[in-house]
Amino acid sequence: MSNDKLKKMIKEIFFEIFPNLVEDDFAWGKKQNEYENWDSFAQLNLITFAEAKFNITFSLDESIEIKSANDLLKSIQSHLT
Repeated sequence: MSNDKLKKMIKEIFFEIFPNLVEDDFAWGKKQNEYENWDSFAQLNLITFAEAKFNITFSLDESIEIKSANDLLKSIQSHLT
């Protein structure tokens, strides 16, 4: 899978989890505490959606370490290679 396609799919997950997110507010390095509604429920949804979409399973430690879209990208990449 190309990096561009992977990024597009991850971005789609973010916009599904955060329906009030607008394009200008999305950034790969934007941290969890910078998102208005990124709470434990949103974290669980991000992990669950990513696992389902990419047919992977994150460990608990990996799930806890994901604090940005870029972190999610790197974690998914590590499972796909």
